[in-house]
Amino acid sequence: MQNNFLMMANTEQTNSTNGNEHTPFFDLIEEYDFPQPQRGDIIHGEILRIDRDVVFIDIGSKRDAMVPYQEVAQLDDEFLENLSTGDTVPVYVTRTPVGSEQLLVSLERGLQELDWERAAKLHEDDTTVELKIVNYNKGGFVVEFGRIQGFVPNSHIPTIQNVYNHDQRTSYKSKQVDNTIKLKIIELDPQRERFVLSAKSAQKDQRKELLSSLSIGDKFTGTVVNLKHYGAFIDIGDGLVGLLHISRMAWEHINKPDDLFSVGDEVEVLVDKIDVEKEKISLNRKALLPSPWQTFADKQTAGDLVAGEVTAVVDFGAFVRVDEGIEGLLHKNEMNIPSDTAPSEALAEGDVILVRIVQIDVEQERLSLSTRRVTASEEISWMQSRQEAEAEFDAETVTEDAEAETETVIE
Repeated sequence: MQNNFLMMANTEQTNSTNGNEHTPFFDLIEEYDFPQPQRGDIIHGEILRIDRDVVFIDIGSKRDAMVPYQEVAQLDDEFLENLSTGDTVPVYVTRTPVGSEQLLVSLERGLQELDWERAAKLHEDDTTVELKIVNYNKGGFVVEFGRIQGFVPNSHIPTIQNVYNHDQRTSYKSKQVDNTIKLKIIELDPQRERFVLSAKSAQKDQRKELLSSLSIGDKFTGTVVNLKHYGAFIDIGDGLVGLLHISRMAWEHINKPDDLFSVGDEVEVLVDKIDVEKEKISLNRKALLPSPWQTFADKQTAGDLVAGEVTAVVDFGAFVRVDEGIEGLLHKNEMNIPSDTAPSEALAEGDVILVRIVQIDVEQERLSLSTRRVTASEEISWMQSRQEAEAEFDAETVTEDAEAETETVIE
């Protein structure tokens, strides 16, 4: 721009020499209609010259703007080294000239204002950003967003919500410095330099995306993070926690989840149900375990004799447990009793009896049993074998007790 005016000045001097009357050069500059920058304006200008202490920038005004040495001295060395003549940069007008005063601008403030504008756009679009944690304090994390810093309050950091010990919280936060974290902007006020973000809000959106990507039947190796009387909460990764209901833990009956699991245990599960709106995942471990019914059917078939324990007696018969997790129905019609006799008159809960398998239905998990089809000789043989086994057991027990008493006496 100055070179153009020097050419105009030379032309002016030549014309004056030729005797033509023209407006002096500096009067011409004053009359030229330059845009007048105002304090607080953000203007993109072109770097004209970089001196050791100051940077001169053409912002299209009557005078070149200057970044004063006080600011240049505070700028990062690497940033300054990457600046070159001809680069276009944003600047913030800090002083408009009066008389012979210099037009002053701030390169740092210009870059900061662009970051505020960028943050405002992200806030408006409700966009998730991933930022670096640069510091922490009692109240939360400090994160870096370009040339400005934001704050993430403790209440918006899900990973410390259940950490109530002050030392443990401080230790955790100190270890997160230099790590990145996904966040959403929840409050923005450039005038007050207030920039607040939330990991909780970002995690909620991320959780819904992850939930939408899940499919029923997906398998995971998760970690037990909590136990309740009705089930266990399993972390399957990426912050997703699902419920493994007590009825889906195993084929056999489970009285309490902590009879099977402890917090911290790894467990293989599959996804049973997904509710994206309610953000709920139902898990199943039972489906991944061998079906006791299939295992039973592999080793037993219709016509086989098995011993079982009566678990319940009802009007139409009795239920008999013949293997772990396998109960069959001994219908009244299949009981070796007169038709006018009630099942309760012949059997009681806890009785051990010999039954014949009539039918096994693995898919329906049904087992039909019969005592009526057990012959007298089969029952006598079974009872003799059982009595012999009990007698042998009792003898072993007596021997062990005697040996224990002998050792006590010797001691």
